[in-house]
Amino acid sequence: MILNEMKEGQTGRIVRLLTEGARNRRLCEMGFLPGTVFIVTHRAPLGSPMAISVRGYEVIVGADDAVKVEVEIV
Repeated sequence: MILNEMKEGQTGRIVRLLTEGARNRRLCEMGFLPGTVFIVTHRAPLGSPMAISVRGYEVIVGADDAVKVEVEIV
């Protein structure tokens, strides 16, 4: 499953990042590391951006990044 497919209120775990280079580094710096558990706390009416609670922080993720994060529902 891809992050942008998740609904508000769902909890997930990051499986892997589907990107390399600068985008991969930026997602890792935001706390998106394999094995990390997170909660989708808010989705905009059209689905992007979305707010994610990860490692004690609220992170805003756009659709361009959300499609690059493979997740599983917890």
